[in-house]
Amino acid sequence: MEGMSLGLTAEVEYIPVDTSKVPYTFSVKLGDRTYTLTVKYNAFGEFFTIDLAIMATGEILCFGEPVRYGRPMFSGIEDERYPQPVIVPYCLTGDTDDVTFDNFGKEVQLYLHERRSD
Repeated sequence: MEGMSLGLTAEVEYIPVDTSKVPYTFSVKLGDRTYTLTVKYNAFGEFFTIDLAIMATGEILCFGEPVRYGRPMFSGIEDERYPQPVIVPYCLTGDTDDVTFDNFGKEVQLYLHERRSD
């Protein structure tokens, strides 16, 4: 994960994505678990998807989750196996409101936010 400075004290973490490697698989540690993410691009529909698996067991948690701007990834599932931070694709500058091949991994990142406990 990488950080982006937002001022003197704030730093936002995100999962870096490299669209030049798509389709590709990488691992990332989120909380106390390491996950495998596979990033794919649907050229016909012009959108990205992400597969999510637990690295230790290979268990696939989600296949083909669409990457939608401003919408939390894997949000319809409440399960302790899923990442504890909320993953949201968006642009900090507000210069865009869509995820495209040209901006994903550059202006638009997969930002991590603490999960609310309501």
